[in-house]
Formats: sequence, C-alpha cells, structure tokens
Amino acid sequence: KPFKLNVSYKGRKACVLKLSMADFNYFEFFKEELKNESALIRINAIKRVTLISSALGATRTINELLPYIVQIVQDEPWCNDEEFLFIMARQYAVLSEYINGRDELLVAPLEHLASQEETVIRDEAIKSLCSVVAKQPSLVPEYVVPTLHRLATKADFFSARVSACALFPTVYKYANEDQKPGIRKAYTMLCADDTPMVRRAAAHRMREFVACLAKQDLLADIIHVYKQLSKEDAQDVIRVASVHTSLVVARMFTAEENRQHTVSVIQSAAHDRSWRVRLTVAKNFAQLFEALTTDVDMMPAFVHLLKDSEQEVRKEAVRVIETCLNLPNGLTNKQLQDFILPQFQTLGLDSAQPVRAALAQVLGPVAKRLGRDITQRQLLSLIADLMKDEFYDVRLNVVSHAGLICEVLGVDGLVHSLLPTIQDLVTDNHWHIRQSVVEQVPKLAKLFGVEMFQSKLESLFLSSLRDSVHSVRQAAVMNLKEIVETFGPQWTVEHLLPKLLDQYSQASGYTTRITTLNLLPQVSGVMTADQVMQFVVPLLIKAAKDTVPNVKFCACRVFMWMLENHSLGSVSIKQVIKPILLELEHDSDIDVQYYAQRAAQLCP
Repeated sequence: KPFKLNVSYKGRKACVLKLSMADFNYFEFFKEELKNESALIRINAIKRVTLISSALGATRTINELLPYIVQIVQDEPWCNDEEFLFIMARQYAVLSEYINGRDELLVAPLEHLASQEETVIRDEAIKSLCSVVAKQPSLVPEYVVPTLHRLATKADFFSARVSACALFPTVYKYANEDQKPGIRKAYTMLCADDTPMVRRAAAHRMREFVACLAKQDLLADIIHVYKQLSKEDAQDVIRVASVHTSLVVARMFTAEENRQHTVSVIQSAAHDRSWRVRLTVAKNFAQLFEALTTDVDMMPAFVHLLKDSEQEVRKEAVRVIETCLNLPNGLTNKQLQDFILPQFQTLGLDSAQPVRAALAQVLGPVAKRLGRDITQRQLLSLIADLMKDEFYDVRLNVVSHAGLICEVLGVDGLVHSLLPTIQDLVTDNHWHIRQSVVEQVPKLAKLFGVEMFQSKLESLFLSSLRDSVHSVRQAAVMNLKEIVETFGPQWTVEHLLPKLLDQYSQASGYTTRITTLNLLPQVSGVMTADQVMQFVVPLLIKAAKDTVPNVKFCACRVFMWMLENHSLGSVSIKQVIKPILLELEHDSDIDVQYYAQRAAQLCP
C-alpha cells in the first residue's frame, strides 16, 4: 500500500519541507554560488558564510569549509576581486565564532590578505587579526609573533611591511618577555625602512606602540628612533605623528627626562617649516603643557605659535588658552601677563576674522583669572573694540561672556566703558547676538540692582519680547524667571507685571500675544495664588476668547500650568476657569479642543 500521512495539509507541507531540507547540501550550494559568473552573487554568498558554518557545524567548518575558502582566495577570479577579498578579510573574524576555539587556523589566511596591494583589504585583515588576538591572546607567542616577523621582513613588496606596522602594538602587548626584544628590533628596522610609506606607517603607530613599552625599554631601544623620525625631511606627516608620540612619551617621563628627550622635539615642531606640524602642536598644546609639568618652560614655543604666519595655527593657539587655564596645574597669572597678554593687542587687530573670534572667546575666562585691576588696565579697550567688530561672530563670542566680564569689572567699571556698547548690541542686526545679549541680562540684573536695571536695561530687555525672531523672544521668556527671582515678588507684581500685561492687545499681533502668555508661568512663580487670580487669570480668559486659534490653545496650556503649580481654590476654578475650558472644548479648531480637554481634566 502507498504510504499516507494521516495529518492535515499544513502538517504534510511541513513534513515535506523538513525532508527536503534534510537532503539539501549546504556546502555544495555555497560552492555553486561562489562559482557564479556574477560578482554580486559571489560577494553575497561570502557575506553569508556564517550561515553555512552554522549549518555544517564546527567540525565540517574546520575540515571542509575553511580549507576551501583559504584555497579559493588564492585562485582566479577571486584573487583579483578586491571587493571579494575585503569582505573575506572581514568574515574571517566572524568565522572565529564557529570553529570551536581553533582560531590559529585563521592566522595564515589573514596573513595572506595582509600582504595584498589594496590598502582597505590589508587594513581589514589586520583589524580581523587583532580581533582574533583580543579574543584568544594565547595565540600570540606561537602563531602571531612569527606572522609579524614574516610581514615585517617581506622584501618583495612594501605593503606587507606597512601591515606589520599596524600589528606591532597588539602583538607586543601579548608576546612573551623573551620575544619582546626581537619585536622592538623589528620595529626600529621599519622606522628606518627605505620606503617612505613604511616609515610613515611606523610613525603613525608609534604612539600606540610606545604606550605598550616599559620606560627602560623605551629609553634603550626606541627613543633614538623617535628623535630620528621627528627630524624626517621628506614627509611632514611623520613629523605630525611624532608630535602625537611626544604626548605619550612625555606622560611616561620625569621632568628631567623630558628636558633631555621630548622638549627639543616639541620646540622644533612649534617652529617647523610645515604649518600642519605647527597646527598639531597648537591643537595639542594643553595636553603637552599638562604632561610636561610646570618644571618645563613651554611658553616661548607657545608665543611663537600665537605669532604664526598661518591664521589656522594662530586661531588654534588662541583657543587652547582657555583649556590651559582650566588645567589643575595650568597657566599662572605670571605666565599670562608676561607671555600671553602682550600678544592680545596684536591678535585683536589680526586681519583674519577667525583669529579675532577665537580671541573674543577666551577674553572672559582670562579676565576672570586676572581680576578687575589688570582687566581694566590691559583688556578693557580690547573688549570694547571686539564688541564693535565688523564680523558678527567676533561680537557674538565677546557678548557670550559679557556677564562674566561684567562680574569681574563691577558696576563702576562697566557703566562708563561697556554698558553703552551692550545696549547697542541688544538691537544688533544679527539675531544670534541679540539672543546672546538677552541671555546675559540676568547676570547684569544681579550686578546692577533694581534702580540701575530699570534705567539702563529694562526697556531694551522688554523690547526683546517683541523681536522678529522667535529664538530671541524665547530666550527673553526663559531668562525672565531669573530676573523676577532676583528682584522679588513685590517688584514683579507692582512694577513688571503691568508692563507685561500692557503688551497684550489685539493690535500688537498674535505672536506678541502668545509671547506674553508664555511669560506668565515664568512671572507667576513668585506670585501668590490670590495674585494669580487677580492679575493673571483675567488675561487668560481674555486670551481664551481670542480670534486666533494659536492664542487660544496657548491660553489653555498656561491654564494647565497654573492648575498644576498653584492652589487656586476649587471655588474659583469651578466658577471662573472651568466654564471657559468647557466652552473651548467645542471650539472649531481641533488643537484648541485637545488642550481645553486636557486643562479641564485638571479642574476639580
């Protein structure tokens, strides 16, 4: 009798599928895909090699799949397909998870790919090899160290030696102690290689390699190579790499050792003929300054950078001043006055706008460090000039520290010197500057006191609430809270609130009405519940009957804030607020309905 399954259609389909999958040869299918004429199909197949490994299991992957892949990588057409080789270099690291700890089988294939001519293939192969080593460091002494030496001594083409340079830090970290002298010797040979690309790769990896060394080994075997590369004539990128290495070396050495070995390298780099090298010193000067400690005088080199012929170098040198001030053992007042301040007047007149902008950015922290007297004598005129600079980002950077500068100068020094300029900047053509001035007003309010604030800044600040740019208006709204907290509830209710309420009118434009509504939560924070019911709620009721939907739902949102943050009393809420909200629930605008419903839910 014919065999018959006594199951449903779905069950029969599942059984057939299982039987067919059991007969399916995954490995043969994978081979066919790799032999396809389409490069895209071959690449997609190798990207999914882990699926084949998972199906075959660890034993067949080790005995069949891996040897097959290693072989085809060396055969035509795969050996000439750079994209295929790049994907394969990446997949070897993933296959590490499927070969049951036999990672040593991956070292030789990755060594082959690390010798390829194409850079991205070599880099990916080294990355995968480092990944395998990190997972199983015990491979290094027996398998990876010989690989490193083979790559480092290949004379037929320089690409293998370049790959070796990237492998040194990882291998040295896990090598046996008796192997380390040979590794250091191999590295020094690559640093003196005849091929410029090899020397460049060795210099690029030097900071990572040096970080793995003991100080005595660095002094004995590597320090002379470091000095030699720092004087490389042909390639400025090598001298740039030497600056980065100097930072690592300086942190390892004492002050005396730094004076002997690293200071001369850094000083030479600060005077280098290549602007890229000088720029690297300027960008990293704060870290170098910290690493070399206060016992080493780096100020002459820094002054040279401030006077550099390239504007990018001058800009970075100026920007790093603030970082140096914030270091635990940073710039002292004497260093500021003797070396840096004399350069400020020249930098303030610099023809390059980015340099002046960088200078404007550091004036606040410098003034705070130097104090009132020195700031008034040596910086005040410069600050005033930069506030009037023709480029808005220079003005913006000064204004962003206006509060700090004014705290340093005090009221007397400010009123006669900078206040007129600050008042002019409130109406500057660039909205970023107007916004920055508004953000500084709370600090100025604390400094001025009530009477001077009312006479000098209040009208200008209130005009910002009617600014044409939303960000300026929003900044004024957010900073008003700090001002009312500074001057107290009586001043707020009796003096400020009437002026704010006067701004609300149908003729003022709906954006001004919305801004006024957004002010109310900031102001009401210092008011009592009775004052809120007396002064604020009537305006909200008026806004709830506005003709513009945006104003109405903004009023509902303010109602929500008031109900959540003030105890307005259940009687007042039921009689005054809730009827308005229930009416707005039937408004023609859906957003008004939504916010009215949310506010009504908060009513008792």
